[in-house]
Amino acid sequence: MISRRAVLGGAVAAAAAGATTSPAYAADVQITDTANTITLIAAPDTGEVKVLDGGGVQRFSLTTFEYAYGTGDDKVVLRTTGITNVEPKSAQQFVITYTAPLGQVVGTFTVGLRKARIRWDVTGVAGLRVDSFRVARVVTGTATEHFDPVALWNRDRDPDTGALRGGVPFETTNGVCYSYSWSDNRAVIRFPQSTVAFSNNGYVHAVGDEDGFLESTVVLGVMRPHSAGVIARDGDLGIDLWTDQPFNLWNTGGSKTVNLQVVNAALTTRTVRVDWVARDWSGGSTSGTTSGSVGARGVWNATFSVTLGARDIRFVEAVVYDGSTEAAFARTTLSVLSTYTYGDTELSMFGMGNFAYLEEPSSAGVLGLMKLVGMKWIRTAYKAYNGYAASPGPTVAALEGAGFLHNMQLARDLPWGVDGTAWAEDMVGRATYSDAKYYECGNELNLTAAGKTPAQYVNEVLGPLTLARTAKGATFKVMTCGLAGYPEQWVQDFVAAGGWDHVDVLAYHPGRGNYTADYAPTEPWTNETRWNFLGTLKKATAIKGTKELWLTEAYSGTLPNRWWTDTYRNAPENVLLQLALAKAYGVSCVTWYTLNDSIQQQPMEADPDSVEYHHGLLHRDLGAKPSLLAFATAARWLDQSTFAGSADLSDPDLFGLVFNTPTGKVNLLWSRKDGYILNDDADRRSDTSPAYYRSPEPWEDLWPTKTNVTVPTPAATTSVRELNCLGMDVATHQASNSQVTVTLDGAARIFIGLALPLKTTGVIP
Repeated sequence: MISRRAVLGGAVAAAAAGATTSPAYAADVQITDTANTITLIAAPDTGEVKVLDGGGVQRFSLTTFEYAYGTGDDKVVLRTTGITNVEPKSAQQFVITYTAPLGQVVGTFTVGLRKARIRWDVTGVAGLRVDSFRVARVVTGTATEHFDPVALWNRDRDPDTGALRGGVPFETTNGVCYSYSWSDNRAVIRFPQSTVAFSNNGYVHAVGDEDGFLESTVVLGVMRPHSAGVIARDGDLGIDLWTDQPFNLWNTGGSKTVNLQVVNAALTTRTVRVDWVARDWSGGSTSGTTSGSVGARGVWNATFSVTLGARDIRFVEAVVYDGSTEAAFARTTLSVLSTYTYGDTELSMFGMGNFAYLEEPSSAGVLGLMKLVGMKWIRTAYKAYNGYAASPGPTVAALEGAGFLHNMQLARDLPWGVDGTAWAEDMVGRATYSDAKYYECGNELNLTAAGKTPAQYVNEVLGPLTLARTAKGATFKVMTCGLAGYPEQWVQDFVAAGGWDHVDVLAYHPGRGNYTADYAPTEPWTNETRWNFLGTLKKATAIKGTKELWLTEAYSGTLPNRWWTDTYRNAPENVLLQLALAKAYGVSCVTWYTLNDSIQQQPMEADPDSVEYHHGLLHRDLGAKPSLLAFATAARWLDQSTFAGSADLSDPDLFGLVFNTPTGKVNLLWSRKDGYILNDDADRRSDTSPAYYRSPEPWEDLWPTKTNVTVPTPAATTSVRELNCLGMDVATHQASNSQVTVTLDGAARIFIGLALPLKTTGVIP
């Protein structure tokens, strides 16, 4: 179900180290803003434009401009080789004509308070590739560079009238910044769009306008990248929220400090007010107000405190007002998850289904987070081998050092219709060299190679792989490609073609629409109902025989204000239930897709219209989603567990799963009296926009029907512990006469201290 973007290639070039001083030559042309906060010096002798701050310190220089024309393999990359002419237009602007091998490249540079505006125009080049602009920059001194998309929070509004509709707020990307931090100052270079993978130490990539020009803005000053981005894009007021704790996630509760920064992009000082509110899972809230003065194109910093419980999540919003008008707002989450020592090792069912590509705030921090929530397996990791680079994210050595087990999902160009010997030897060699425990042979071939039959996959791909494994004495196990959804006919044809002779594992991706995780729709399935979790799990279990079953991409997407995905409230409920059902059905491992919102090619960018940007356990800003706590809840309570059976609750709409663990029985109970279909409230729909659904906030309870049920307890039990899908203790029930009454609804909850009778038929929901 998950599509993949292709990553473009391109030549790169390293830039020379910059000087720490900036001598001016006779031919140099200098412009400075009227407040003396930024200076640009065009130096024709070196072909560079030097950028100096208000103290006269050179921070970096802009040198070569790169452009291209042509398509595909015919793409031709061109670079300027110097400056032909500099024409002063005013004390704050000059125009540069570059020495170019083809066409004409002209740069217009204009300075203002704390920022410089730059436009490069490329003319006279047929077939110009505006997606392939790059700018060479040489940073002065010791500075770190970081890629920082500028994301803006938006209220959900009617696209025609602009009126508020009441759905959940969402982020959009408004340009990207390359940020530079020195010990005494900061700077950003902002472009409308860039792919960081196409940048390197010499050049930064940018996408230009279709008319052949590229606009950029440089902002100087000690401020957050978000604030610099607001100034760069000529915004008004902006606000940013963060904490000094990685992932805004603590091991213990208590008072936590939240930082805020208000930026004023205007040229006059502003007095502003900030109102903040922190809501808990039940909708309770604390709030406060603070105010301050923000200078022209400057920032104002403040803090406030939020108190968290022992296991908790808080949804924090801060709004900055200009008078009585809301000018901007920001959101984040704060959470608490205690440390835990997991008992399962190779038998662990929990893992990560994508590269941990972001490595923010650090590789060690990301690995620590994955261990904290119970992940043991990494779906794909490999070393550099045979001219092909290593996998993104933490290295194989780092994963092994942190105690992770890792597999390899990789295909490159499969040998369709050709001799597959060399390909197979490369895959076997790479997997062996990388110490992979399993090799997942391809990805979603039922979608990406829909023109190829399962028999071709067996004979042309798996056949050579089996021969190479045998010849090399390889010990890793082989998975089928992770199939998109559950293509029943594809699997049947695979088995009929002799596929089981070549693999140890059936792997698939249980896509799920707006259904609860335990929905197994009546057949025949439609194009929509086939995207269900439990029904596909039953089919895969029935056909796998003695093979292992892996769900190598399971997820609970939270695309905002859309009916086909989960809300932030339903998502953690389904995370817990998906994992519990997988354990009940004997799934060997579930590798979750994915750690953080955004995609690998556009890290930390935001897109409210693409589901691919919303599969994470973390928000784009790396604050935890409720789903992260739900994943940890499943991993902790199902650690070292075995499935005992389904609870007999004497009601066809009430369900339960019982697991045996080293510390006793763990029970999951829930109701389906409100049905299996999510996001089906007609009042939240739109007649004019079929895909739209006004999503509720995460603290809104979505299950109207509450059902009291009396269930048995062991004779010696005096109380029963109830936890929600986030692992938070929500009630302690006092037992009387070896029974207790609890209230169930559509959200699965954990109960500790029950002695539930088990069904003897229809054992699993």
